Amino acid sequence: MVAKGESVHSMKNGFLVVPFRLPVTRFLPGDESKHHYMFVKKHQSKVQEEQSCLFVVNIPLLTGLETLKSAFNKIFAQYDTVSHIEDLLYHDEFGLREVDLSRLTSDLLSTGTPEETRFTPRNTALLKFVDEASVNNCLSALRKYSQSDKSKSIEWEYTSPSVSALLDFYKPLPKDYLKEDIAEHMSIFEQREQQAQEDVQSSLVDEDGFTLVVGKNTKSLNSIRKKVLNKNPLSKHESKVLPPSAVDKKAKQDFYRFQIRERKKREINQLLVKFKEDQERIKVMKAKKKFNPYT
Repeated sequence: MVAKGESVHSMKNGFLVVPFRLPVTRFLPGDESKHHYMFVKKHQSKVQEEQSCLFVVNIPLLTGLETLKSAFNKIFAQYDTVSHIEDLLYHDEFGLREVDLSRLTSDLLSTGTPEETRFTPRNTALLKFVDEASVNNCLSALRKYSQSDKSKSIEWEYTSPSVSALLDFYKPLPKDYLKEDIAEHMSIFEQREQQAQEDVQSSLVDEDGFTLVVGKNTKSLNSIRKKVLNKNPLSKHESKVLPPSAVDKKAKQDFYRFQIRERKKREINQLLVKFKEDQERIKVMKAKKKFNPYT
């Protein structure tokens, strides 16, 4: 619990609480006690593109790289710290990249980059720095800033868009742009489809050393690849057991009389052995008083 009047500097999960004073407007009249809080933590990842990054949560609306740079540079100047911000990664404020129809319809358009499958929740992003030293300097300055008095909080500078800019956001895309974009994606798709067919034809070799030829109109390349590659290459050395034919099913097993007599003797001997085993088991159960023939 936090006592009334005390401010929280850091969270239990390691996030630093970074307050910014909101500018006084007609919608926020009165004193300067209204703040916006962002939460910052060092990002840990094995991806090379995500090295030297801070994970930022609760980014204000309509915030870009330059706005964050301006606010953080004021904090750096306040505590005589040098830190260089490079880029803002995975900042999808309106959720435009959450669903990629190209990747859902075909895997041939995939480039394998982290941007295709990697995205952060709304109002969160990765703030990338030039090097690890800049990250440590930034964390040190933010830690001092979060523990300072709120009277020293930096005012957040909003860049209010114009009405025409907001209207342009909801306008449909121009036809020329759509035609060019669709033609470009279809060209890339055809090139990668051709490359995938060539890879399949060059890599699929059967057990006898013959290369599998795939027609140009074949679309199910993955099914062909699974059928050929999942086949055991040692199966050709195994002795194949053929199922019984119709002639074998109709053929009699015991044709001669002596064969029939021998088969009946074996059956009778097996029954006698089983009868003796049952008698011995009943004797043991009677001795233990566990024999009950009616159960």
